[in-house]
Amino acid sequence: MAVESLGIAAITGIKHPAGGGERPAFGLVDKGFLTVDAARENFALTEKAKDFLSYDPKPEFEEAVSAAGSAEAAE
Repeated sequence: MAVESLGIAAITGIKHPAGGGERPAFGLVDKGFLTVDAARENFALTEKAKDFLSYDPKPEFEEAVSAAGSAEAAE
């Protein structure tokens, strides 16, 4: 994610499977992923959200192939 905060206009423009508007953003505030200012117009990522967005899981078969390739290279 390139930005750490968005205004309400940008938030309502994001498509969401459960419907658009402000409700998904305030749901993320309730879950601790976003904070909102006193005017309820600007949202910012929390540390919890940054950690979640930085998570990069690898499929198990990808790790196994990588390990096998390293073992062959060592021989």
